[in-house]
Amino acid sequence: MISRYEAFLNGVALQTISPDILIHDISYGAPSFQDDTFSVAKRNGSRIFRRSFDSISVTIRFEIHAYSVASRQAICQAVCLWAKSGGELKTNDREGQYLQCVCSQFPSVESARNWTDPLTIVFTAYAVPFWQDVAVTSIALTAGSSGSKSAFVPGNADGALVEAEVTAGGSLTTLNLTVNGRTLTLSGISVSSGSKIVISYDTDGIQSIKVGSTSLLNKRSGVDDLLANCGAINTFGFSANVSVTVTFKVKGVYV
Repeated sequence: MISRYEAFLNGVALQTISPDILIHDISYGAPSFQDDTFSVAKRNGSRIFRRSFDSISVTIRFEIHAYSVASRQAICQAVCLWAKSGGELKTNDREGQYLQCVCSQFPSVESARNWTDPLTIVFTAYAVPFWQDVAVTSIALTAGSSGSKSAFVPGNADGALVEAEVTAGGSLTTLNLTVNGRTLTLSGISVSSGSKIVISYDTDGIQSIKVGSTSLLNKRSGVDDLLANCGAINTFGFSANVSVTVTFKVKGVYV
């Protein structure tokens, strides 16, 4: 069957599971978030001092046009297998973006008789509660003991996690990395010339800071994470005790 819509999970299209699958619609829920507020003395109202996003979901509604009750059930079970581990979800109306998600509602055949009834599957992103750019925005700073550069980061949300690769040009003992005035410091380190520090995040948003396989997380101070504001110009900078080359990497995020 032919549908205008398609969903891909880890590169596998939903409708390739069976030619009897027809996607009716893909809908996007508003992001779930919380506002922390405080009151101002002798004034009405309150002020927001922090907004934290919790999750964002996408719902896929589809039919299985298999008249055989056994075939319809088998196809539904194959869809559950496709969905069970979650991963990178892409849809053809959000080109260049993906959602790192889990399956939060599995489809179920509620009626063996009504074989054209629609089924529903829901995916939810928790660890990174945004749609993310597939393409990475890279900001390379030339070699030196300090430097800065301004660059535009696409997207429409704030708090995009910034990764970095730093190559030492000498015996590196102190490094400061700054994004929009927030500084992450590595001190008391011993990185030889030519070696590379890599700050990265896994799919659950867990940070690692390594030289090769050696962790430097216990050398970190200042802010825990470097964050970019999307849809805006951001300032990236560094300083070190020796010359280094630095490349910041960030994916735009979207609600």
